[in-house]
Amino acid sequence: MPTRAGVAVVHFGDPAPTRACLAALAADPSPVERTVVVVDNSGDLLESTAGSAVVIHCPDNPGFGAGANLGIAALGDDAWDAFVVLNHDVQVCAGFLAAACAAVAGSGVGAAGGPLYLDPERAHLWYAGGQVCFVTGTVRQSRSPRAARRAHAVGFVPGAAMAIAPGAWREVGGFDPSFFLYNEDVDLCLRLRRRGFRLRFEPGMAAIHYVGAATGSNRHSAFYLEHISRTRLRPFAPLAFRLYLAALHSGYVTVRAGWYAGHGAAGRDAARGLLRGHLAALAALAQGPLR
Repeated sequence: MPTRAGVAVVHFGDPAPTRACLAALAADPSPVERTVVVVDNSGDLLESTAGSAVVIHCPDNPGFGAGANLGIAALGDDAWDAFVVLNHDVQVCAGFLAAACAAVAGSGVGAAGGPLYLDPERAHLWYAGGQVCFVTGTVRQSRSPRAARRAHAVGFVPGAAMAIAPGAWREVGGFDPSFFLYNEDVDLCLRLRRRGFRLRFEPGMAAIHYVGAATGSNRHSAFYLEHISRTRLRPFAPLAFRLYLAALHSGYVTVRAGWYAGHGAAGRDAARGLLRGHLAALAALAQGPLR
C-alpha cells in the first residue's frame, strides 16, 4: 500500500499564509499520498483559497488544539501512516511528508518534528530539538545548526509542525481542547511521554515558520503574553508540583511585568496581559493534564 499522510492545517486571520502553506504541501515531492483538511478558525476562509483541501469553518474559534482535533477527526479512520498538524504560517520543505511518515513509523515513537527556520534561506533556526525543564516548568529549544543535522530524541515537539503516529494520537485523545492557544503542544508531548511514547527529531522534516503571523508572539504582544501564561502550569502533574511552579512563576511574572510596565503604553499593555494570564493560571491550579 502507498504511504499516506493526513494533514490538518489550522487557519486564522490573513489567508495569504494559508495559501502559501497549502502550496508548499502540494509541491512537496515526497512519494506520499496526502489529504489536507483546513480548519478555518476565522470562519470566513474562501473555498477557492484552499483549493483541493477540505475546509471546516469554525467561526466561534475553538482554539488551536481543538481546531487540530477537528481536522484530524475529519480525516476519519482510514489507514494513515502519519497525522501531521501545521500552523497556517508554516511552509514545509521538500521531503517533509516522507520524513514525517518514516519518523513516526519507528517503534515506540509517538510524535516527531524537524528543524524550523525563520526564513526561506534557512539562515535562522527557531527549533532544532527541545526539552522540557522540570525545574522551571519551561521549554528549552535548541537553535544549533549541528543539532538540526542529526536525528535524536527530544522531550518536546512544537505543535507548529508536528507529525503524530495515528495509534498514539488515538491513545491519548489528541490535544486537550481546554487549551485555547499555547502550551497545548507541551501538554500533548508530556501525555505521550507518560504513556511510554518517545519523541523524535527528524532532520528531513524541515519547514519555514513565520512566527507570530497571527498572534503577535514575535513582538510579545499582550495577547500572546496573556495566553501563554494562562496555561503555563497546567501540563504538569501532580498538583503539588504545580503548586511549586506557581510559587516560582509568581516571582518571575512580578519581575517581568514590572520591566514591561516601564516601557511605555505598549509595555503597560503587555504587563497587564501577563498578569491577567498568570492570575488565570493560579485560579485554575487544580486543573491538571488529562489522564
